Amino acid sequence: MRDFLFCEGSKIMKVCHITTAHPALDARIFYNECQSLSANGYDVALIAPGERDFEKSGVKVLTIKRSKRGLISRIVMPCRALRLALREKAAIYHFHDPDFIFAALFMKLLRKKVIYDVHEHYVEVIPARKGRKSGGLFSAILRFALETVPSKAFDMLVFPTQSLSEEYEKAKNKTVIMNLFRLDSLEEHESESSGSKKYDVIHLGTVSQMRMKFMLDVVSELSSLRKDFSWVFVGLSTETIDWVNSNNAGKSFQRHLILMEKVEHMKALELVRSSSVGFNYHPFEKRFQVAIPMKIFEYMAYGLAVVSTALPELSLLLTDQKDSILVKSQNAEDYAAAINDLLDNPDRMGRISVEARQTIYERLNWEKSEEPKLLHSYSKILGGS
Repeated sequence: MRDFLFCEGSKIMKVCHITTAHPALDARIFYNECQSLSANGYDVALIAPGERDFEKSGVKVLTIKRSKRGLISRIVMPCRALRLALREKAAIYHFHDPDFIFAALFMKLLRKKVIYDVHEHYVEVIPARKGRKSGGLFSAILRFALETVPSKAFDMLVFPTQSLSEEYEKAKNKTVIMNLFRLDSLEEHESESSGSKKYDVIHLGTVSQMRMKFMLDVVSELSSLRKDFSWVFVGLSTETIDWVNSNNAGKSFQRHLILMEKVEHMKALELVRSSSVGFNYHPFEKRFQVAIPMKIFEYMAYGLAVVSTALPELSLLLTDQKDSILVKSQNAEDYAAAINDLLDNPDRMGRISVEARQTIYERLNWEKSEEPKLLHSYSKILGGS
């Protein structure tokens, strides 16, 4: 991979990643992008929320303390991050949150090279999180601030999917780098015995109350099909856990649930490894139509049979009924039936698991597919071929 490395003479290039919202050990930011850059000779600093500075895998992590109040945090955190970032005197600044856009524009005034990593379709996501419909003046303002300005101002925009990149039609320089699984993440667990599976079904990641309600409907439907199963949710907020417990007390399916808050990335993968079926659900809304949940590839890498909503981008990469089960409906009964069928047919589940791992090893892994794109993009920005 070192063919992509660009140095100015014999000087190693310093790069600085910045996030004001994600944890330092975020899968995409730290384990994929920062680790790859460090392994290929770049001097990498990462600025992220946290309590103490540390170094891991050659990446220097500089932490900024979170402000407790939401609106104040969105103002204060970018200022703290900007101050730290400028001290690094990096050749490239690579940021990951829309909150940092205005700070990044200040960097451009200082003639810095800046990459904006656009994780989500924020023009659709932000109104949804506020309980508003997209469209109208509010969406027009968001589109100008979050799409038009960044498209023209920054040296490169990075997207996790092709369809999301197409939303930014005016971007002068852009690339698609998918959130694929990093194969060397398997090394920490390869020496362990696989043993029996602790959980029948797992879901990774934070979820809105609406999505959680639907998934509880799936659990309820599954409980009507089989008596014994366990379903672990990993990455829930304390508010969501409290909501689930208070609204479902006494319901029979409650005994099947294990509810966990967010854990460190490698711990989450241990829990995946201890499960049989990986689950993913998204409603058919525009903000999800341009997305691919990274959890899908994590499930597959550890040999889980996946049951997921048939999102458009996902359907282009996977083969339904071969390396995954892609459900095209929005009915809880259909998801429950798909899971139940797998749990009732271990041989079929095993065949899908084998195909899933093969898909990851042969085509859809970070090292083979996406790391070269990242390194080439950096070389291009720094003046390489």
